[in-house]
Amino acid sequence: MRRDTELPATFDRYVIERVLGRGAMGVVYLAFDPRIERHVALKTLQQPAGGKNDHELTARFLNEARAAGRLAHPHIVAVYDYGETGDTAFITMEYVRGETLAAHLAQHARAGTRMNPLAALRWFAQLLDALDYAHGSGIVHRDIKPANLLISPRGECKVADFGIAQLDASTLTQTGTLLGTPAYMSPEQFTGEAVDARSDLFSGAVVLYEMLSGVCPFTGTPGSVMRKILDDTPPPPSSVVPALPAYVDELVMKGMEKHPQERYGCAREWRDKLISLLAADSNEDTERTVLSHERVSSPIATPSPQTQLDPELIAHLERRLASHVGPVASLLIRRACAGAANIDTLRERLSAHLPNDEARRDFDSLMLPAGAGMPRVIGAQTISAENVNAAATRLTTLLGPIARIVARRAAARAADLRSFYAQLLDAVPERHREALRREWGVEVD
Repeated sequence: MRRDTELPATFDRYVIERVLGRGAMGVVYLAFDPRIERHVALKTLQQPAGGKNDHELTARFLNEARAAGRLAHPHIVAVYDYGETGDTAFITMEYVRGETLAAHLAQHARAGTRMNPLAALRWFAQLLDALDYAHGSGIVHRDIKPANLLISPRGECKVADFGIAQLDASTLTQTGTLLGTPAYMSPEQFTGEAVDARSDLFSGAVVLYEMLSGVCPFTGTPGSVMRKILDDTPPPPSSVVPALPAYVDELVMKGMEKHPQERYGCAREWRDKLISLLAADSNEDTERTVLSHERVSSPIATPSPQTQLDPELIAHLERRLASHVGPVASLLIRRACAGAANIDTLRERLSAHLPNDEARRDFDSLMLPAGAGMPRVIGAQTISAENVNAAATRLTTLLGPIARIVARRAAARAADLRSFYAQLLDAVPERHREALRREWGVEVD
């Protein structure tokens, strides 16, 4: 690859379309993979001249590929491949359409507005899901910040950039090594103490504070930021935005405790606490405050006996809603169903919580009469988004990155869950079919 700024036509097997971004470690391109016909993000690094700092950059680059490559999670940017060609190393990653959370926050700052608190909590719950998965795989990110969180058009939050992640006993993260972005670093990162998963929780709390208040709690020169993180406790978010529910302060401030043992024990504990607080908050005035920036066309009724809507439809709607808004879907479904006289009322209430028109069209298609877009069901064998995602993840170890395409195409052709799995079995090597058949419960004809 050339060292000038002229855009290369191709790189390895990839067709380069445009530059997505530039950073200290290299250039990220939007590229097309003609073999499996999909767009990817191609992150490149010019091979260093040989100095100590240059070798450190190379080590971080490979560290990112190894860290993210271990992880297959809907809220973590997937890494498909790592390679070297000529004097350039590259990582092939999932291309996420959308923008960074940093860009989203900057737009609000320019407009003099703040994020919708429900959207902030929804994205934060997704971040905690991703961290719980990464930590369970022995990986600490170490650089959680708005610039490393991508927001897709469907309203999904995805964690990116594992360049300084700690992989078990990584030599990049020895005690005493100062790595990270100062305003979001934990106290133990500054002091050089041992860093574990709770360091990511501190950084996540700083991000949540900024999403809710529009203000980063630690600002100034690097030296000033370090002193504030080590010694100062910022005012609670509700002191900046008085309308925020009181429980938000508890969620944020506990996450920003100076000592790791005083924070939440793990991301899963924090996420469960967040969901339980949202579920317990049934006060209508509080709810309207949280939803104040949503497009609500009719108020949500005070809970009343559940409308007799099809339970199977409700369960399917909850799963699809969760793909757009995350774990708060169950709470929103429960409130929308309260007193809903018919399916049209339910559609109207739920559509108000979707992030954009594309998501609303996708969701509305599930609520059409049977035969006009409803999920195909034989008995209870619905093909759900969870089925497709789980199958794609399972097949990745057998088929590689093409697994997701195979799963989506099988779902489009299948009449029911059984035929979906049967088509997937035809796509895998024969030696693996029997084990998968037993795992998925597919009977032999």
